[in-house]
Amino acid sequence: MSNWVGILKQWWQWLVGESPLPGLRSRLLLAGTAGAMTIVVLASFLAGGAPVKKASSTLPAPATARAPFSESTTHSASPPGSGTTPASPGARSKGRADPSSPASSQSDAPASSAHTVSAAPPADAIPSPPTALLVTTGKGWSKISWSPPPTSSGAPIAGYDVYVGTSPGGESSVPANGSTLIPTPSYTVTHLAVGTTHYFTVRASSPGGLSDPSTEGSDAANSSPVGAAANSAVGMAALPDGSGYWLVNAQGAVSALGTAVNYGSASNLHPGAAIVQIVATPDGLGYWEVASDGEVVAFGDAHNFGSAGGVAADVPVVGLAPTHDGQGYWVVTSGGGVFTFGDAAFQGPNGGLPSAAPIVGMAADVATGGYWLVANDGAIYNYGAPSFGSPGGLALNQSVIGLAGTPSGNGYWEVANDGSVFAYGDAQYLGAPSTSAPIAGLTPDPSTGGYWEVASDGGVFGFGSPLLGTG
Repeated sequence: MSNWVGILKQWWQWLVGESPLPGLRSRLLLAGTAGAMTIVVLASFLAGGAPVKKASSTLPAPATARAPFSESTTHSASPPGSGTTPASPGARSKGRADPSSPASSQSDAPASSAHTVSAAPPADAIPSPPTALLVTTGKGWSKISWSPPPTSSGAPIAGYDVYVGTSPGGESSVPANGSTLIPTPSYTVTHLAVGTTHYFTVRASSPGGLSDPSTEGSDAANSSPVGAAANSAVGMAALPDGSGYWLVNAQGAVSALGTAVNYGSASNLHPGAAIVQIVATPDGLGYWEVASDGEVVAFGDAHNFGSAGGVAADVPVVGLAPTHDGQGYWVVTSGGGVFTFGDAAFQGPNGGLPSAAPIVGMAADVATGGYWLVANDGAIYNYGAPSFGSPGGLALNQSVIGLAGTPSGNGYWEVANDGSVFAYGDAQYLGAPSTSAPIAGLTPDPSTGGYWEVASDGGVFGFGSPLLGTG
């Protein structure tokens, strides 16, 4: 028994550090530690993972920088010279950013946190006054046009107000357009006293307030019945085979170009108001001229089925559209009033239009017997005809001045006074002119599907159509 007690005492001394065999104890401790580590490593493998590695204090390299996808809204408006066929209204397109641009360049270096912030204009910025005021006058009405103020002020333009008075500097403090801002740089003031000189100013509106008044304009210089220069073109019409066309000026003088024949003109009749449009008969053997007071004059095989003279009162007539067989026509005023003659059927509107923007043109739908009206903000009003879209609601640089239907009746073009073209339905966008003279109208070429534009100085521009001469 004493021997067993001695053996237990020696083992106890070895466990608590008083062993006479220190080398052996160290070897046992080392072996135990190695065994424990082996158990840990085997456990990590059995759990399905790689051997545990020591955490590194070095951050991983950044991923390669790439440009994001960009999304943009494609409008149907096509700027002059863009040569791009407009997409259908509301169509959206996606595409990668241009790889050549700095935003889309690739780099393995970390993206810099530095960036440039453009200074936004002050919320209370006031715009500069509109410029280049132009007044065109008719019987009981005046059309005011102007250029938007320079963008240097940085103030966003919400719209415009027009003020009218009967003495220099005596414009009313209440705008002629009421509480609704004018969205485009053009406005027709109606119900003016005939024989009285009127004065006009325009102010631009922004969230910060109103600009100073523009330079004053007056209808005194345009008080003649015609109210436009003798060499100023106001409209154009084409032969159905595209081999010729006519130009007309405000006095009613007609220029026949290509194979078109001059059947006469209203200039010999001394019209009491400015001619606003010339329209060819379906067979191309005649044409109508319509004046701003509603009078209609017929030449060649065109028949006079009546006029809106005296009916349209002090709201100017802006267009005429014939029926598909030429046995009637519609006449429209800037207020949206439609008058029917011959076999033309009234389709509307019944009552006022929902927009304050004036109507500037009309086109017949040969497929349905209906028609479209267009306002100077681009809005389309369809009556007995389908709507194929419009730029209405977009911020246009210049006012829309006309509308033309395609030969099939399944589309139409809108044209602005800077030559911009808006194509819808089966109408094709084929280009727009670069000219300093305002555009007066657009005429389809039935033989090619193209069109011509005529400028107020008589210049003619063909897109998909041959140039046959200018005024």
